Amino acid sequence: MKLQKGKSPRILPAETRVKVLTHMDDVDGLVSAALVLRRFPNASIKTFTKRKEMRGEYDIVVDLPLLKSLRTHVWIDHHQATIQEGRCREKIHDPSARSAAGLLAKYLNLKEGELVGIANRADSASYFTDPPLNFKKNYDPAWDVNDAVKAITLSRRFWELAKVLACEGLEGVRRKFRTEISHIRRLRRKAEKIVQMLSKKVEEQKPDSMILLMPKAERRGSRIGGHIVFSLYQKGLKAFAVFTAGGFCWINVRRGFKKIDCSKVARRYGGRGHRFVGGAHIGIEKLDEIKHEFEKAGLKSMIVDLRKLSW
Repeated sequence: MKLQKGKSPRILPAETRVKVLTHMDDVDGLVSAALVLRRFPNASIKTFTKRKEMRGEYDIVVDLPLLKSLRTHVWIDHHQATIQEGRCREKIHDPSARSAAGLLAKYLNLKEGELVGIANRADSASYFTDPPLNFKKNYDPAWDVNDAVKAITLSRRFWELAKVLACEGLEGVRRKFRTEISHIRRLRRKAEKIVQMLSKKVEEQKPDSMILLMPKAERRGSRIGGHIVFSLYQKGLKAFAVFTAGGFCWINVRRGFKKIDCSKVARRYGGRGHRFVGGAHIGIEKLDEIKHEFEKAGLKSMIVDLRKLSW
């Protein structure tokens, strides 16, 4: 589709080859890609590995900031603090929405409650169950989607996962991406040992927050760190900052703790996010600044260096 035709993607025939840019690292971006493929089976789904690669002309940009280097017919996002400098004809931005996928489904007039529900629960960290360590227990199936996408490192494999989710649903994901899902669950089982070790330190030192420096296995996303963070919330901590080996930092605060707005902190460093979670492309050279953000909120921080751990 050519943008100059002026036709909204929502009214185009199913066979149209729309060009879409979305987020590769999380469930919301994946479900958004799957929704597009259900509406437009021939769609071209693009992702990026580096922020500088987010450029070009698209029909739909979803679950991403609208950078100045982007031009799109419709931009769809739900993050509170997000860049809106690029050009678009239709803008759908609703920070009250639980996921960008939910906004996209409405835009495309799709009745996809199951997929949207998965994106909603994943993006707000409100799964029905705790994260599974294997395939044996009765757990929220949204974890299968989360664990599959967290293991993906290639754009081609991301497209294959989105296609399976769109055409074969959850059973297809679990069957065809079992190796990837198993990999994340092995990491999670190893992370359990770290949780036990840190739990003892928390009991001894009684911090209010924690700053984690993650090993090389955590180059992107929150594969290991996420499990550690949400497990340690049960110990009474109120906030976390997780620095990954890939030069990214994500900040998470416990729901109900209102002295830190993660979206505002992330925006100051060129990132984006929500009230309780945000992130930016910064390295450990900014550790003291993030620690100071916690101190301003009255939090005592514990710094934990896990970079030498072998995964």
